[in-house]
Amino acid sequence: MLSPFQQAVDLIQKSKNILIALPENLNGDSLGSALALETALKTLGKKIEIVCAETVPEKLRFLAGSENLKNKISSGRDFIISIDTSKNKISRLRYEKDNSLLKIFLATDQKVEQRDIQLEPGPFVYDLIFTLDTQDLESLGDLYKNNAELFFNQPLLNIDCQSGNEYFGEVNLVEPTASACAEIVSRLIDSFGPNLIDSSSATALLTGLISKTHSFQNARTTPQALALASLLITRGGEQEKIVQNLYKTIPLNHLRLWGRLLSRLDFDETKKIAWLWATKEDFLATQSSDCDLPFVIEEIDDLFPQINLSFILWPEDSSSFFVLVKAKKIETVQKMNLALGGSLKNEKLLLRLTAPDEKTAKAQLVGLLNSQA
Repeated sequence: MLSPFQQAVDLIQKSKNILIALPENLNGDSLGSALALETALKTLGKKIEIVCAETVPEKLRFLAGSENLKNKISSGRDFIISIDTSKNKISRLRYEKDNSLLKIFLATDQKVEQRDIQLEPGPFVYDLIFTLDTQDLESLGDLYKNNAELFFNQPLLNIDCQSGNEYFGEVNLVEPTASACAEIVSRLIDSFGPNLIDSSSATALLTGLISKTHSFQNARTTPQALALASLLITRGGEQEKIVQNLYKTIPLNHLRLWGRLLSRLDFDETKKIAWLWATKEDFLATQSSDCDLPFVIEEIDDLFPQINLSFILWPEDSSSFFVLVKAKKIETVQKMNLALGGSLKNEKLLLRLTAPDEKTAKAQLVGLLNSQA
């Protein structure tokens, strides 16, 4: 029996038109891995299209090829108009387009009946779909929502390093012990030939590694990740350029928001839990919004590696709170998601709690954690 890796290679070899679908909340790992795959597979004669429901973040636009990312699937399949000509020979065909109406004109000596004409869907344009850094199909957002039939009918190659992956592909290269999707993709590319990773691909893959391991400082950093980083640098990966774009161009309002929240950090030394509260005044004073809080929780995770669980709470209105959660073990947030219902993306969980004040909201979360311990 073929291993998942061998099955993936076999799928790629059989395919000609490949769609690479990326999740919402695009990050350096998903985009870098996709761009490296695109370069390698084009060298092998494949036609590639990369799509994501969101635009490329400013800090990732330095990656070669990122400007070609599409926000929607352009043409999932053709539709075929069939005409029975066994009795009515068509001598001439022409069409006219008038605003939103397409008219097709058929010239024949006989009468064409409606029963002689059929409209039917043709084959899908893509014969293989990649997903990268995607726990489930819903994480693709509108790409999946608007093209569900395509994803259900075509072979899916699911590449991920998250333990919460739902194994939704025909072939699943899911390796939770891998430092990043870039690590899995690097091996996949190398299996097709020794010279398929050029300098731009090496930079893209190195971006994935640095992004996922936070510059080789978090728990995802393994000896294999460091060895791969070294190899990618020898192949032309531009480490300084990556760090400059990922970390040295952080918007000032992000840093100000981080500083305000950090000044109110409540750390539970026994359970290794960090609690932070954001207010509308914080957002106004720093010209930021709740969309900037994922950056804050990532920075807290980097600054305090001993933390097992981080919470950021902020009010929706007088009777409810939003909560952003990040845990060292993804199973922790998965259990919370099952218990409270929320949105789990990029290993961060967004919840909404009904509570009159911060104390009550925190008590609800502590009670849940105690019940799951």
